[in-house]
Amino acid sequence: MQNQIKKNIHENMPRFIDMLSSLVAIPSISFDNFDQKYVLESANAVKAMFEKAGLTNIQFLVPPSGRPSVYGESLTSPDKPTILLYAHHDVQPPMREALWNTPPFTATKIDDRLFGRGTADDKAGIITHLAALEQVRSLLKDKGPNLKFIIEGEEESGSAGFEKILTEHAALLKCDAVIVADLGNFAKGTPSITTTLRGMSAINVTLRATKAPLHSGSWSGPIPDPAQALCRMITSLTDKDGKILIPHYEDDIIPPTKEELDSYKSLGMTEKIFRNDGGVLEQVMLNVPEDEILISLWRRPSIIVSTIESGSRVNAGNVLQDSAYARIGIRLAPGMDAVKCTDMLADYLKAQVPNNMEITIDKEDGANPFVTDTTHPFFKKMSDAMTEAYNSPTKFIGCGASIPGAELFRNTFGNIPILLTGLEDPECNAHGENESLYLPDFESGIIAESLFFANL
Repeated sequence: MQNQIKKNIHENMPRFIDMLSSLVAIPSISFDNFDQKYVLESANAVKAMFEKAGLTNIQFLVPPSGRPSVYGESLTSPDKPTILLYAHHDVQPPMREALWNTPPFTATKIDDRLFGRGTADDKAGIITHLAALEQVRSLLKDKGPNLKFIIEGEEESGSAGFEKILTEHAALLKCDAVIVADLGNFAKGTPSITTTLRGMSAINVTLRATKAPLHSGSWSGPIPDPAQALCRMITSLTDKDGKILIPHYEDDIIPPTKEELDSYKSLGMTEKIFRNDGGVLEQVMLNVPEDEILISLWRRPSIIVSTIESGSRVNAGNVLQDSAYARIGIRLAPGMDAVKCTDMLADYLKAQVPNNMEITIDKEDGANPFVTDTTHPFFKKMSDAMTEAYNSPTKFIGCGASIPGAELFRNTFGNIPILLTGLEDPECNAHGENESLYLPDFESGIIAESLFFANL
């Protein structure tokens, strides 16, 4: 059966790529300042694919934002295991479109990669699930597992309504395991199952000194500059190596086990590889030594400034600005709590405000870190299937990013296996310009999921 699955999928890859390309063409950006009609268009496109694939009980599960998740099912027998398949159909903004080498919402094949927003993150996950369904039903008919699909519509904007969806529809979504196809492989051709995720949150800070911008020659000196003041506040958060200076901020971190550390070491990460994959400028020094790169990325928190603004670069003049703004993002290590850490960050910044300036802080919805137990037999079955599909040993890795749904699935369904897979790789540039999908891994990922279903 393995050879038949591989042959079927290889022959059908042009069709699967066309399916993916049709989804990439829809700019389904789930942030409020973009037209949300495209998120609905994307949901309808997924619904149409579900109908064509023969899924039943297809419906929209709509959160308060109105950005639909799409549900469908293919059930065989109550005595078979039920697997819930997750991906998301919303995407990040294209960022700086001038830096794209191809149109961001036109899937473009160049050599062995397919370029376009959402190719790797995460519309390929949708097609992987559908293609694997096609194989298991074609070859096993009703002898395969029960499969349920939930394709979210607002993951990129924080999954604010996903908990409500899971709570309200827990009976509909009830399952024995979840596959979250929204992560990636450690490297091209290296199949990987992610076992830890960092959490995330963010705050928006505005510091104000005057009612309106002022002539710098007439007013600067006696009046503090909000931009400089905010910069000093931000730099007080970390030391020169990025270590967070907020007291007791890291008290709850769960350290990696010896087995995890040994696994990280076996991956062979070097500073040269990391610098090359991240495009780090040659003269820039990293915050950590080579042997701590993966620990820093996967098991320690970080604070970054994703936006800072005071005035306009295009219309810069001799002006003392009235205010300065920054969006400060935090990544949380396993053991940390998103609400607690966001509050600690906000309180610390408020205590650093100079000259009694006015500060406003808006807190964004966050996601807690995630750690999974890999002792369940499904992990070995998935590991074996991926090793066979990629013809390379499967690695268990961590991830510095966040998937809010992972912890929400656990909270809803209890301690069932949650398998974190996906098709991103260090070169795919997810969330950045020129996002792309490595097509050989796209094929291998479909084969792996198909083999996993067949072996259940």
